[in-house]
Amino acid sequence: MKQIFATNKGLNALDAPVPTPGDNELLVAVYTSVISTGTETMGMKKGDVTLSEKLHEKKLLWDKVNRIIQEKGFNSAIKAIKNKLNPAEQAVIFKPVGYSNAGVVIAKGHLVTNFNVGDRVACAGAGIAAHAEFTSVPVNLAVKIPDEVSFESAGFTTIGSIAMQGIRRANVTFGETIVIIGLGLLGLIAVQIAKTWGLVVIGTDLNPLRLELAKEVGADHCFDANDKNLVQKIKDATHGYGADAVIIYAATKHSEPANQAMEACRKKGRVVIVGSVGMNLEREAMYSKELDFVMSTSYGPGRYDNQYELKGIDYPIGYVRWTENRNMMEFIRLLATGQVKVDPLISNRFNIDQAAEAYNTLVENPGGNISCLFNYLHEEKVVPVSRMEVHPRKITSGKIGVGIIGVGSFIQRNHLSNILNMPEEYELIGIAERTPASAKTVSEKYKVNYVSTDYRQLISDPDIDLIVIGTRHNLHAVLVTDSIRSGKNVLVEKPLAMNHDELSMIEGAIRENPHVVATVGFNRRYSPLIQKVKHVIKNSGTPVVINYRVNAGYFPPDIWVQDLEEGGGRIVGEVCHFIDLIAYLASGKVREIYAAHIPTDGKIIQSEDNVIVTMAFENGSIGVLTYTSIGGKDMEKERIEIFTNGSSLVINDFIELQTFNCDETGMKLKQADKGHKVLINELSKKLKNEESLILPFETDIEMTRLTLSVLDQIHGLKQVEEG
Repeated sequence: MKQIFATNKGLNALDAPVPTPGDNELLVAVYTSVISTGTETMGMKKGDVTLSEKLHEKKLLWDKVNRIIQEKGFNSAIKAIKNKLNPAEQAVIFKPVGYSNAGVVIAKGHLVTNFNVGDRVACAGAGIAAHAEFTSVPVNLAVKIPDEVSFESAGFTTIGSIAMQGIRRANVTFGETIVIIGLGLLGLIAVQIAKTWGLVVIGTDLNPLRLELAKEVGADHCFDANDKNLVQKIKDATHGYGADAVIIYAATKHSEPANQAMEACRKKGRVVIVGSVGMNLEREAMYSKELDFVMSTSYGPGRYDNQYELKGIDYPIGYVRWTENRNMMEFIRLLATGQVKVDPLISNRFNIDQAAEAYNTLVENPGGNISCLFNYLHEEKVVPVSRMEVHPRKITSGKIGVGIIGVGSFIQRNHLSNILNMPEEYELIGIAERTPASAKTVSEKYKVNYVSTDYRQLISDPDIDLIVIGTRHNLHAVLVTDSIRSGKNVLVEKPLAMNHDELSMIEGAIRENPHVVATVGFNRRYSPLIQKVKHVIKNSGTPVVINYRVNAGYFPPDIWVQDLEEGGGRIVGEVCHFIDLIAYLASGKVREIYAAHIPTDGKIIQSEDNVIVTMAFENGSIGVLTYTSIGGKDMEKERIEIFTNGSSLVINDFIELQTFNCDETGMKLKQADKGHKVLINELSKKLKNEESLILPFETDIEMTRLTLSVLDQIHGLKQVEEG
């Protein structure tokens, strides 16, 4: 399919794979999308940056460099700067644009109940309701279109909802007067909405043509924004009181519109900011009139709430009457009744291949264009393909064909880079990414045969021998199970599973397919420092005492890892690493595991962020893990102390090994090595039936079960079962 992306080379329509709808999403064949003439062209305008803004930007960059130096050292900072300046790195950024479109549902996720294939829908969401031939849209960001509303009109629904929410934030009632500053697309739609709600509307703008158009669509009064007598004219039109509310839809870096709005308001009136304007406010007018000065957040309640927008959890109408979805519904109703008309606001129509021309038109003549549309043609009965060929080539015999599902920054830095650095062992065949934009990015950055938004294409590909899984945690168990049942070997980043049911599902799959090689990314086992310590422990022949301290750092509760549905929390997502490493060094079966944690205080302390885990082994060894999020950030992250047979060994952040009273000498590496490269190398040996350090998959399953038992203790489940 074609989709418009913003890149360092401008805005252009490029080939991308068709998105695959998630469980709670619709796959929509787009018929119309509307260009946001302000938002989407803002980055294209040249010469608008002031000296102070340039200085502020440079200060932010310098602060970032200083943070990298403090956290990772001078060499890491130099490397980051070089990567930033590298044209090859800059070229692989593909940002989807567009947020208001309309089309037809052609497929849906299995949890979708309120839409059917064939429904005509209007869609919202930045980068979701994009300028693309096909989009995947969560259910709360879509509304049905009645037959009497055209696709072109419905394409304005998101923009109309933004205009509508601005008026709602003004808290005005029938017969009151509002001033609309800025009669661009949003302002002209707002004029019509306000009139249907029984308001007196005054419009202001710098463009005389837009003042005339505002009168045509219903404004009661229209005034030149540069008129020196503007405030007096507004008072004259309101019996000397001033407006009940002023809503600013204009976009400017100057603060004059905001201050002018306060002057135009009556006492105890309200100013609403919808557009992007300067906020250097003059206190006198605001104070003397005791004005309310409020912001309007896009389409309405639910915006920027992932629970609402992405997971489809609606706000009850008894508590939130007008959500962003219900605002969209209301705008569609106004279109259907003819109370709002958008046809007079359409300046140009383009097809998607004319993207560059469309945006240049808007930049070169902003005053003469109110809105522009992209229209799309779809052939009937054509099934879109979620796979996009990139560099098709013949598979080299003897190499391990690799497919990667989820290529985030961690996977790119570690597994993917190591796979690409072993071309004699591995052949990268396909990559599956969640969105067309991320798939397009990796297709440009890496030499891969094809990219897809549907992971099942990788699992069914006969040329792929190994599936590498690097998605968010809630998808791991299903992807592992599907891969194993399809006969694919698997490397999955931790965690293997987020709960006991998922773990049982994986165990069932591997029992049915015992020939499959599966392993979890417990890479610390393969660190050269750990291997040296392992050798000392093995030769000692006596029990060991292990003290493992992890100064993990604070994660805010709203980060995805802390989301118990998506990330599972930090014990599931990270502590499993350290439990595994203690067990690996102790070289014995765990006899008992006990966990104690600091209870949550609802502020800084999360129940899984600060925990001590004690492990006792059947061979007499013991291990203690201290995992904390409340330590000093300047302290190293990981320190492992091992005591055995009169010797002591200490590992600091996997870069240095110190030994005391030990036959082995210490060592210091040039940079930290947590075993990622060795893991990939040893996995290739395992897949070729050669001697390998890769442990049996049963060990990974057992480590996951131990981790889940720690979680059970923290949640009180173990005590309940025993009681």
